[in-house]
Amino acid sequence: MLAESTEMRKQSSILRKQYGFLLAESTEMRKQSSILRKQYGFLLAESTEMRKQSSILRKQYGFLLAESTEMRKQSSILRKQYGFLLAESTEMRE
Repeated sequence: MLAESTEMRKQSSILRKQYGFLLAESTEMRKQSSILRKQYGFLLAESTEMRKQSSILRKQYGFLLAESTEMRKQSSILRKQYGFLLAESTEMRE
């Protein structure tokens, strides 16, 4: 009976140590979980902001592309007019 009591005390001591270890581990995991939730919130907000900026940049790109196309058309018209005026000026000199 004495041997059983000693064995039970050993087992109890082992279980208390395991419980203490698991409790410390659980506390650390809760801290890490809290940190990860905060990081996730930050990254989510950053991702949302980046999507907004991307949308703005796409619109600006579309506007600039349309403006560039219009400028090329105008440039082509001006080159033709210049060519016409140059030819007309040459004819007038002759």
